[in-house]
Amino acid sequence: MIDELKYLYRVAERQKAAYTGRRETAYTIFHNANAMKLSFVGMKNERGQLVFAWQDTVQVKAFKRDLYAVDLICLAILMKNNKAVEINEEMSGWESLVEKLPQYLPGCQKFEEWFSLVAYPAFKPNITTIYPASLAIASLLRS
Repeated sequence: MIDELKYLYRVAERQKAAYTGRRETAYTIFHNANAMKLSFVGMKNERGQLVFAWQDTVQVKAFKRDLYAVDLICLAILMKNNKAVEINEEMSGWESLVEKLPQYLPGCQKFEEWFSLVAYPAFKPNITTIYPASLAIASLLRS
């Protein structure tokens, strides 16, 4: 009986997700001067989040993913603990984040400075470091 209820619940959750138009995991970027939070809700309405402080950021790389018909602009953010998070232009909150990133990470290139380097030529990754890789440089910029 319990397994049947769980199954029915999962079916109802999938139907609710399909009804609301969500066909894949939806990501939202929240940010302020101290930290960034990446929240997600999946097809089964499972939820999660990743939060990290800007002071833990070591490097930011902008690049493109080839999705065959189109390209997807992405940022890979590397932390001091060697973990990384990838965000992209399809995520809610992207525009405001890329606008504010140079304020949050002094020394980070502005969107206007790196976008063309990453966007062109099409269908190539065009990996571009937009925030210093050196911990020494990063710590000097923060002091």
